[in-house]
Amino acid sequence: MTATQPIRTPDLRPTEAPRFDHLLHCVPDVAAAVRDYTAAGLPAHTNPVHEGFQNGAWRLDDRYVEILTVVDRAVYAPSAFGRATAGWQPRIDALIAAGGGPLNFAVHVTDTAATAERLRRAGHGVDVHDFSFQEGRVTFREAMLTDADAPPWAPFFITVRADPALLREHEASGRVDRGAFDLAGLLVETPDPHAAATWLSTLTGIPVDAGGTVVPLEGGRVHFAAGPADRITALLLTGDRPPRTEIAGLRIHGAEDGDTRAR
Repeated sequence: MTATQPIRTPDLRPTEAPRFDHLLHCVPDVAAAVRDYTAAGLPAHTNPVHEGFQNGAWRLDDRYVEILTVVDRAVYAPSAFGRATAGWQPRIDALIAAGGGPLNFAVHVTDTAATAERLRRAGHGVDVHDFSFQEGRVTFREAMLTDADAPPWAPFFITVRADPALLREHEASGRVDRGAFDLAGLLVETPDPHAAATWLSTLTGIPVDAGGTVVPLEGGRVHFAAGPADRITALLLTGDRPPRTEIAGLRIHGAEDGDTRAR
């Protein structure tokens, strides 16, 4: 991890309510990755191509793993999502070319605008983007770091507002289905696990655990292990006999199965 340590902030869980929202998993072929997720016991679905972009998801509840690819760069680049993620595009391209891999993750907060302002006061560059879908039934605001020295796995922040009726429709569709397992957290391989955990702790306002290498983000704890990659490497699961597999550059295994060791 090469990022400069940001200014330390207090425990912000009572005010910003940070929790895991979703992981972005870049893949060459969404349908193929969805089949692999489902075969591993993580029921996933595929969505249609939209504005040069396609995704699918393993949706547990409000949390999910987004399985994504860029289908048509010429169409995607000028779209709302394409403009917002232009800074990420070189890494997205590299991950897809390498056969896939996790990009970063989203942290849901009470008010993205307030979180963005806090981060700016701490010296971070932040871009804020607003999105609206289904005639306003779903809106969300994202705050993305623009710091040149931010680690490649650095999260972005999101606040989602959705019509409750739409949420019920999604549940009735069967697309919200965690299967037999739950998401325990993520594993990040990084050269200095303690420094990386401290950086994320300060960014999110969540105190590091007693061991100094886990940030206990609600809904998905972030574990750091020593290694050269400086990226997210694994999805950690709970449940009876979780799968041990790899899907498009992302390892998947039980939270008790080496969750603090890089491999």
